[in-house]
Amino acid sequence: MPTENLPTPLPANVPVCPVRGSVIYPTMVQHIDASRAVSIQAIEAAMGGEKVILIVSQRDKDVDDPQGSDLYDVGTACNVLRVRKNPDGTVQMLVAATSRARVTRYTRGDYLKADIVALPTETGDPVELQALTRELREKFEIVAQGGKVSAESVQAIQGKDNAGEMADHIAFNLDFKLEDKQAILEATRVTDRIRRVLTLLDTEQEVQAVQARIRAQVKEEIDKNQREYYLREQMKVIQKELQGGEDGEEGDEAEVFRAKIDALGLRPEVKKEIDREVNRLGRMHPDAAEASVIRTYLTWVTELPWNVRSEDRLDVPEAAKILDDDHYGLEKVKDRVLEFLAVRRLRKERAERGEIDAAEVNKGPILVFTGPPGVGKTSIAQSIAKALGRKYVRIALGGARDESDIRGHRRTYIGAMPGRLIQGMRTAGTKNPVILLDEVDKLGSSYQGDPSSALLEVLDPAQNQHFTDHYLGVAFDLSEVMFIATANYPEQIPAALMDRMEVIDFSSYIEQEKLEIAKRYLLPRQLVQNGLKENQIGFTDAALERLISHYTREAGVRNLEREIGTVARKVARRIATGEVKRVKVTDKELDRYLGQSRYQPESEAREDMVGVSTGMFYTPVGGDILFVETSVMPGKGGLVLTGQLGDVMKESARAALTYAKSNAGRFHLDREKIDNSEIHIHVPAGAIPKEGPSAGGAIATSLISALSGVPARRDVAMTGEMTLTGRYLPIGGLKEKVLGARRAGIRHIIMPKANEADLRDIPLHLRSSMRFHPCETVDEVLDVALVGGLAALERGTDAPLEVTPPAPKRKSTRRAPGASA
Repeated sequence: MPTENLPTPLPANVPVCPVRGSVIYPTMVQHIDASRAVSIQAIEAAMGGEKVILIVSQRDKDVDDPQGSDLYDVGTACNVLRVRKNPDGTVQMLVAATSRARVTRYTRGDYLKADIVALPTETGDPVELQALTRELREKFEIVAQGGKVSAESVQAIQGKDNAGEMADHIAFNLDFKLEDKQAILEATRVTDRIRRVLTLLDTEQEVQAVQARIRAQVKEEIDKNQREYYLREQMKVIQKELQGGEDGEEGDEAEVFRAKIDALGLRPEVKKEIDREVNRLGRMHPDAAEASVIRTYLTWVTELPWNVRSEDRLDVPEAAKILDDDHYGLEKVKDRVLEFLAVRRLRKERAERGEIDAAEVNKGPILVFTGPPGVGKTSIAQSIAKALGRKYVRIALGGARDESDIRGHRRTYIGAMPGRLIQGMRTAGTKNPVILLDEVDKLGSSYQGDPSSALLEVLDPAQNQHFTDHYLGVAFDLSEVMFIATANYPEQIPAALMDRMEVIDFSSYIEQEKLEIAKRYLLPRQLVQNGLKENQIGFTDAALERLISHYTREAGVRNLEREIGTVARKVARRIATGEVKRVKVTDKELDRYLGQSRYQPESEAREDMVGVSTGMFYTPVGGDILFVETSVMPGKGGLVLTGQLGDVMKESARAALTYAKSNAGRFHLDREKIDNSEIHIHVPAGAIPKEGPSAGGAIATSLISALSGVPARRDVAMTGEMTLTGRYLPIGGLKEKVLGARRAGIRHIIMPKANEADLRDIPLHLRSSMRFHPCETVDEVLDVALVGGLAALERGTDAPLEVTPPAPKRKSTRRAPGASA
């Protein structure tokens, strides 16, 4: 293959000077400015050696301390002609590029070095080369007319006789992408190199043609606007003369905006940017399209509360009264809110005495209220704003998938507007409102950005005083805003965002709390909404209790209020038609208004039974009990699991069987019969998915009861995870599970000893009416759960292994989907 030139002999190992955003080619003499230590040390090493250095481009120009992996594998070997050190510590180097070189290995000490080999240059087919060279000259002349290349460079390129050098110089002088320039450097065959450059010149030619059309259109539009503006100004003067020299206009629009902006008391850097827009509006024709955009922008700016504040009412006793009046229960939540207000008050007093900076008053944790729907997360945020005397704004974040929802759109877009935060600030009209970020766990992300990342700055007290909305383009101070977030599932909140917030957990309401909420808040509100007076309708406590237990299944009270509203509407119809004058709704009359009961609460088994134990489960709408039934039949040995159990529950069943086999001797179980029997474990309500490890104790009790013939106690319910070695591990949702068990008539609760601290969350009147059995081992569980305890197991039983106990007679149950044991 013909070659254009043989590679210049090069040292095997040379210093490396990484450059950013540029590529130099052989035969060029170029100045290089170096300011980074890695580059300066490489230059000094080259000057102390053979004065040969390798110039290599970085893949990412933002990397300040590049390693070998950050650089391309092909660079340009250069001779260092001159080096000059500047007073500021930087170095300017003049190099003469000699040849292309491929790096076989990078090494790093105080500076980068590379093992290199020179790349030979192949010319390719002579006829093809001649044709490509002629095409290259013609296209370059056309592109050069666009003014992108200086006259001196054009003349120098056109004077090149060597086709390869011509292609290199064109690539160097035109504004191609770094990847394209690097590809040209790596092309050793001249014909391939010219083809790449021709492709890029074609693209550049098309871009220049489009730019020319755009310039012509813009110039035509500008000329038209200028002509219209000139004619309108003439008309104004003529009209003024016709009116006797009186100016009928209300005033200059720009001056009106300028007066409003001067009254806002903006920071100097913010005012400077906004004044620039006002000046642009003043110089622009009123009917110009851009004038409308600027006018809308200035309207937003002047309507924002840059320095308008509401006075905080930091009266802790008054705040406590407001919270108690608005919400029943939620004692832990109320205590935390009052602590927050008390700290804010003490900080303000210290700031007034000059002991701390005034900016410290507003600093504090961002609260996030987590819990199931309908438990009062949003309404208590309103009460906090009411207690503080601040404006309240709710921003719904559910389903937000675009960063612009938070930061707004840039004004270059048609229909651009600020993000939800700035819109909320304008709605509030004050600089220090309470802003509720509702459903923060429902934030999404897409190719348009991640809104949760934009919230990181908003919820960081160290950064949010300089929050910049893309539409405003200037910093807006959010440091005085009290942010409160809500979420149903805190585990779905990004970790970085969660780290900026303090979690306050809202648990499910118990039936007694729902009853009080219904009497104090829901019933009076529904009477007003349905046009009824207090003396026209009344609910007995028994009716409300049955409404709660038989017609709703939820953690909060939203459905309860809907059902009360349904009854109120039907009563209102009866009163409006003259059928009755007043109605007393009792528990027996609920069927008349609401139809048959939707839910039938589970109740304890009627008798102690072999192979049937009672477990507990938890769902987002509350807790309840479930039964675990085990049947043992002759077979080939196997374990059958039914009841739509999840993988974790199936693993608990296998662990229980292994535990029973490993303790067969101690429990007087016939191991041979176990191996020759088919064991069937079933959890009723088979249409409902069930998952979770906390049914381990109940499964083990049911299994060992069936294998031993010792009945399980009907008045005992249990929750806890078991291990193969018989340890009883802690679980979650104890409060909700206990409430469900109590509703079913259970009096004895078996729980892991590690969950004893959770008993404090259970109301005192429930704790006093039940007996709790904290256990550390499965043996302790069996001692309580089986009739006669461990002693009955260790004595053994004569009951045949293959006996299948009858299933307990219970009413049908509808549970919330996805029950978690």
